[in-house]
Formats: sequence, C-alpha cells, structure tokens
Amino acid sequence: MLNLNKFVMAVLVLSSTTVFSGTMGSSCKAVDATTACEGASWDFGARALYLSSAYSDGDYRYAAMNNITGQYEDFDQKTGWGFYLEGSYHYNTDSDVSLNLYHIAKSMKKIFDGDFDFFRGREAEAAVSHIKPQWDALNLEFGQHVSFGENKHVRFHGGLQYARITIKEKLAGENPQGLHDGLAFEFQSKSTYNGFGGRVGADMGYDLGYDIGIYSNFAAAVLGGYDKASDAFIDNTGAPFKSHASKVAMVPEVEAKLGIKYDYGMAMGDLTLDLAWMWINYFNATQVIPSNFLTRTKPETVTGSFGLQGLYFGLHWLGNGF
Repeated sequence: MLNLNKFVMAVLVLSSTTVFSGTMGSSCKAVDATTACEGASWDFGARALYLSSAYSDGDYRYAAMNNITGQYEDFDQKTGWGFYLEGSYHYNTDSDVSLNLYHIAKSMKKIFDGDFDFFRGREAEAAVSHIKPQWDALNLEFGQHVSFGENKHVRFHGGLQYARITIKEKLAGENPQGLHDGLAFEFQSKSTYNGFGGRVGADMGYDLGYDIGIYSNFAAAVLGGYDKASDAFIDNTGAPFKSHASKVAMVPEVEAKLGIKYDYGMAMGDLTLDLAWMWINYFNATQVIPSNFLTRTKPETVTGSFGLQGLYFGLHWLGNGF
C-alpha cells in the first residue's frame, strides 16, 4: 500500500511539473488587423515613368536579318519617358476611391545600309525603320487600408481598367532584286488594342523607421475588347496593297512594383517621395498580318504580348483629415 501511494504521488508531481513548465513557456499572440479612425481626406500624386518595351512577336522584337552575316539585327528598344497621375478621396475608416492614369509613348529608329531581309518577305537596302509604341491605362479603384501591427500595412483594392495599346511601324527603302528591281517602297503597319475589364490588387508596405518604408504592389486584370491590325505597302508599280484584320480578344494583364519611399510630415499633410521598379505585361494584346505583298494569300494573323519595365518615381501628397 505504501508503494502504491508513492507511485501515485510521483505521477502527480510529474503531471504538475509538466503543466507548470508548459504554462511558463513562450506563447504567441496573433497581431490584430486595424483600420484608421473614421475621417475624410484627399490625396494627389504624380510620377515619372522611364520604361522600355518588350514584345513576344518577332516583327517588333527584331528589325531585319543581315543577308551577309546571316544574323538578326535587334531593334534597339530605347527607354522612353511617360507619366502617372493619381487622385484619391479617403472616407469612413480609411476606405478610398482612386482614379489613376498611365501614359507612355516613344519612337525608335534604325537605319540600314547593306543587304537586309525584313519581315513580311521584303528584301531591301538603304532602308530606314521606325517603330512607335504607345500605352495608356485608366484605373478606377475602390480600396481599403488595413494595418497589421505598427510596421505592416496593406491596401486591398478592386475596380475597373480601360487600356489602349498602339504600335505603329514604318519601313522605307529600296528593293535591290526580285520582281521590282531598284524600286523604292514604303511599308506601314498599325496594331491597336482597346480593352475594358475588372482589376484587383494589393499594395503591401513595411515601415523601417525614420519615416522610411519599402513596398511591394501587385495588380491583375482581365480585359475584353477589340484587337485591330492594318498593313499598307506602296511602291512605284501601282496601287497600294492593303490588309486589315479585327477580332474580339480577351487579354490578361499583370502589374508589379517594388520600391522604397520617404514620408515627410507637413502642416498641411504628408508628402511622400518614392522610387520603384515596375513591370507590366499584357498577354496576346498585339497582332500582325504576315504577307509578302506580292500575292494575295489566305488571311492570317500572328498574336503577341506587350510589356513594359523600368523606373517609377515621383511625389505623392496626402492631406490632413477633415
């Protein structure tokens, strides 16, 4: 009986020790998600864009093939300037409605002196090629800002986007051989996409201290619209050779930014300076019409994607609540 009592006492001591050691260990507590107090304010911002374009279709990625070396000549994808403008109204517990606009248009030129074979089956020398991409996007967003502790915050948003992508191409030169020997020619091409659809995203930020923070923004959209393409070839032999194509196109779009910002408090609100690298891609948003411009062939189009990447920097002002 005495041995049984000793065994029971030992089990109770061990059990109480285990419970005691468990309650004294470290414990984790979930960080509460909070929103700002109810209020209203305005904000405005302007950024400069310094972006280079990217294409998945060969007509825009490459300018021509050098028939002497057998190598493709890359089109110099020069970086061009654009702008971003935004305005927002904040209401209730840090909800907002925002309207923002992207715009960039640039022109690239390449001069050829020699024997080159261009896309669409045209051979030429002493030729000049131009390409001009343009991108415009208008976003209407409804957002909600949420804080997770003192340093982390996220703005969730959803809304609508209208986008327009235009790529113009022009080639002028002299054909050295073939059916039209020694005759000057000019080729013009235009691809245009207009789309409208829903867009969602999240703007995530982390405060490092001393009014400095880093952020990572992501958005995605699905646009429905019309994709149109037109070609015109003119030489000294007669009437222009023209082609047209149009189709309904569903285009997915993704956008991302990774940057750093500095907040400067003022009597009339907060001024933010930020610098980021941004990536944008529209899938299957362009089309071209392959043709040798000598014989009328079965209508055919080749689709490609259009992208931009580069610097995004500027100022943003948030007014005090009222």
